[in-house]
Amino acid sequence: MTYFDAASSLPLHPVAREALLAAFADGWADPARPHREGRRARMLLDAARETAAEAVGCRPDELTFTTSGTRALHTGIAGALAGRARVGRRLLVSAVEHSAVLHAAEAHRDAGGTVTEIGVDGGGRVSPGSVARALGAAEEPAALVCVQSANHEVGTVQPVAEIADECRAAGVPLLVDAAQSLGWGAVPGGWSLLAGSAHKWGGPGGV
Repeated sequence: MTYFDAASSLPLHPVAREALLAAFADGWADPARPHREGRRARMLLDAARETAAEAVGCRPDELTFTTSGTRALHTGIAGALAGRARVGRRLLVSAVEHSAVLHAAEAHRDAGGTVTEIGVDGGGRVSPGSVARALGAAEEPAALVCVQSANHEVGTVQPVAEIADECRAAGVPLLVDAAQSLGWGAVPGGWSLLAGSAHKWGGPGGV
């Protein structure tokens, strides 16, 4: 039988399975404890964090493991908006973002923030020019821009590097939802926050 739903999830990769089983066997203790078992768990956790950080393109201390891609997006958006509250409360999202981002935007609006939706062309592509115009709109200053690296339904790859340039010029952080592309190729740099989901490229669920 052929499987056609790789955009949702993939079977556990053999290498990931081996690492996960090793963690179950040797990393079961609390990694914050100073005893031998805790130190062993800490070593495994630190090694996993270093490997993931190298793949993503950030420092190990900048990488956080969460329980899902949705949790990563919600945490990243909420944290960035809270940190930028003195600058403004306007959140910019593209019209084709994953529901996790759109739900976070709804929650932000319900809490008194403002949300600007950036339209796309017929192929679902976000134009860097549209992002620049939204950033420069005579409204409340933008606090955060959210753009996916690739669409989870039609596969459109977004011009992340060009959008990042526009955000950098405006001094606004960019959160990239890379769940659909992170395991398949490098994500262009320039982003401030990056979210992914390991089970979409052969990793374990809940990471």
